[in-house]
Amino acid sequence: MAERFVVIDVETANPDMSSICQVGLAVYENGERVDAHSILIDPEDEFNEFNIAIHGITPEQVQGKPNFSEALPGIQQVLGDDPVVSYGHFDKTAMAQACYRYGWELTVTAWLNLHPVVRRAWPEEAATHGVALAKTAKRLGVKLVNHHDAKADAIAAGEIFLQAMAVSGLGVADWLKRVAMPIHPGQGYERHVSTYEVNPEGALLGEGVVFTGALCMTREQAREAAAQLGCIPLSGVSKKTTMLVVGDQDIRYLRGSDKSSKHRKAEELIQKGHSLRILGESDFMAMLKGSEHV
Repeated sequence: MAERFVVIDVETANPDMSSICQVGLAVYENGERVDAHSILIDPEDEFNEFNIAIHGITPEQVQGKPNFSEALPGIQQVLGDDPVVSYGHFDKTAMAQACYRYGWELTVTAWLNLHPVVRRAWPEEAATHGVALAKTAKRLGVKLVNHHDAKADAIAAGEIFLQAMAVSGLGVADWLKRVAMPIHPGQGYERHVSTYEVNPEGALLGEGVVFTGALCMTREQAREAAAQLGCIPLSGVSKKTTMLVVGDQDIRYLRGSDKSSKHRKAEELIQKGHSLRILGESDFMAMLKGSEHV
């Protein structure tokens, strides 16, 4: 296996995806990890106590560190012309939002989301247990030293991808084509229980999404848009939920008891180890537009 690829993982200071405070990079070549980096970044933004509780990064730790604009050239140098891999769609959108915020453009030859890779490499296990990074790593015997440390998560994701390539016999270029195909070739796309027509080729296929707060669009429009991304629109937050989209005003200014019951429930699930992302409507719209700024 002579292919190279770079895994990227990011952590953010608050629910705004552009508030990147750490970037982890893991470089793989010939089936082995050859390099890894952890880059602390000053997000030039406030730190949310909930986010600090998840990744442990504080404002004091990033004091004097480069901002995203200053760190990006070094990140771009590590990425080079190699395919970029991330565990989920969050990291790609976060990089896109941060680039847009600072007026940069990230040059990437190809970007591979590992969620559909895991669903295709181990369809039965993924259908039963989901594709969360920590659970998948444990199931495959992949060591995850410090979950939510960007470098550790990038390394674990890279090891999972190596196993996916080994069991499938497919390389990076092959997987870039394979993720656009059904999980079971010749049997049609996987089906979801939903009143909406879920796009089987959507970038967020398999994600369960819930909306809360004051949105710029109606709930019906939001759910239809989510289905176009491949998401399963859900009415309430539960263990099936992997993404909560909160109105921009709510996600920025509401605190404590002012948060909606859905928001508080999502935070409770995250604290219990459930793989769930809370993001603002602007970031959701960036996903909807295909992260056009990357």
